[in-house]
Amino acid sequence: MAEPIESVSLRQLRALVAIGETASFTAAGERLGLSQPSVSHLIRRLEAEVGQPLVVRGREVSLTRDGQAMVDAARRAILAIDSSIQECREHSDLKQGKVMVAVGHVTAATLLPHILLEFRQRHPQLDLIVVDCMVQQIRTRLFSHEADVGLGAVMPDDDSRIMVEQLSDSGVALFVRTDHPLARHDEVDAKVLAELPCIQLNPEAPAWLNISRRLIAANIYPRVEQRVVLLSTAIGLILAGMGVAMLPQISRGQMPAGIKGIALRNPALEWPISIARLANYPLSPAAQAFVAVVRFVSQRLRREAAMP
Repeated sequence: MAEPIESVSLRQLRALVAIGETASFTAAGERLGLSQPSVSHLIRRLEAEVGQPLVVRGREVSLTRDGQAMVDAARRAILAIDSSIQECREHSDLKQGKVMVAVGHVTAATLLPHILLEFRQRHPQLDLIVVDCMVQQIRTRLFSHEADVGLGAVMPDDDSRIMVEQLSDSGVALFVRTDHPLARHDEVDAKVLAELPCIQLNPEAPAWLNISRRLIAANIYPRVEQRVVLLSTAIGLILAGMGVAMLPQISRGQMPAGIKGIALRNPALEWPISIARLANYPLSPAAQAFVAVVRFVSQRLRREAAMP
């Protein structure tokens, strides 16, 4: 196998193509923004590298047979390279691009609509593909490159391949029907969870495992009677009178009339919202723009929640 010719430069190939199209060293230089001697030097170096003449010099400048073959191949390569460079520049300028986001179900139903609206207003030319999934599947989506960014209640762990940035802590509330005896309270002690039929949302999610550990440490064992995956299912069961549900505080905005959220105390329970990404894999400009929007929206919603 022949060794690759590493010293042939793109400038030399551009010069050869320009000569082939203009039949003139001078005109080729004008097209490339170079002097005629500079073009001649590039061609001489190219000919030295390939070991034969490529240009027929004289009153009329033309190409040898091999020179023409090289021009034909170089023209296609240069078009592909220029197209790729232009595409990269447009991505960097956010004129085009795509970001794939894996989102846990709860975050997809609550926080994501605010993010999508802001992202579309800022970057209407970018494509955003949402991969909604169970939050414990986000890491798999990142490893398989089905997603550039993960969003949801992703918990940090010992896997150095994943970088997790916590954005906010929504906390956990108890959601009940408005005709429930507890509905007259604005907050309740978490020990009531042991006395009520509870609906638990996606109990295998890492955030819920942390919540369970906190409750056990406080000697509280919720009376879980229904385990569901989707927020909409939990809402339907609450409305049907099947029980009360521990849900993230951010779910308040999704609750229909007839359901009230009550703060849980002793202990207060955390529901973190985080961005996850591969630690050693650079984000595309579109993905960086999405992460910036997520941070902005999270901060805005946190300020709005703190207002009296």
